[in-house]
Amino acid sequence: MKSLHTKWVLFLLSALVMTACNDIKLTNDKKPESEFQGYIETTQVNVTTRMPGRIVDILVDEGDHVKQGDTVALLDTREIMANRKALVAKLHNVAVNKRRLEHLYKVGAVPKQKLDEVTTGYQMLQAKIQALDTRIADMVIKAPMDGVITLKVLEKNQMMPPGMPVVIETDPQGTWARFSIPETYLDQLHLGDQVTMQTNAGHLTLKGKIIQIVPMASFATHTPTTSRDERDVRTFDVKILILDHQKDVKPGMSVFLKLKSPHQSSDDQTSKS
Repeated sequence: MKSLHTKWVLFLLSALVMTACNDIKLTNDKKPESEFQGYIETTQVNVTTRMPGRIVDILVDEGDHVKQGDTVALLDTREIMANRKALVAKLHNVAVNKRRLEHLYKVGAVPKQKLDEVTTGYQMLQAKIQALDTRIADMVIKAPMDGVITLKVLEKNQMMPPGMPVVIETDPQGTWARFSIPETYLDQLHLGDQVTMQTNAGHLTLKGKIIQIVPMASFATHTPTTSRDERDVRTFDVKILILDHQKDVKPGMSVFLKLKSPHQSSDDQTSKS
């Protein structure tokens, strides 16, 4: 009876050991993954002008889509227009005097020097008017590209310093994610590859295309404290162009990329050999 009981116990122990071994094998067969966190970046442009002035109107709001060349804002041109009007009137008088002197010069009544002086004054006035026209054109602020207005920096009736943006425009097609990836994972990443990334925004997933893999600065290199069985590991900057849902992502959003553990690959090769 005792022998039967002992055999039964040994059978149960053997079954438990086999089950445990199978569980360990299944666990080892699973391919562990490492998750890397990156951030969304976009192409943003300051919509500005080199001319200072008071903003008399802003024709766009945040979220508006604009085309290249669309008028975004207008600066006060009253003073410049008044100066232009005075120069045009002066140019008209000089033109009349120039025609009179040209006639007198032909009949020998005035010297060439006198006609040259009037002609030079006429040309200088023309150049001044052209310069004012350029300034007036610069005071009509236009969108430099197709995009979306993401931020209004200034408001109507505010003074706009030179180079200060009135709005910031974002290119929805120029959206990418940037990751810092150790070189031990680079065999899984190639230029042109398409990948899927997760976000913190509900169930939003993003498809992307790898467009850049470049080494980061030397301080991004992991150096082992001891040289035994370890090597330096450099970190690479991986840039992934967002292919869909560009309107749903914002600069600074977190994105997540999963890659297979590099240790699993070496273990697989060892087991095969």
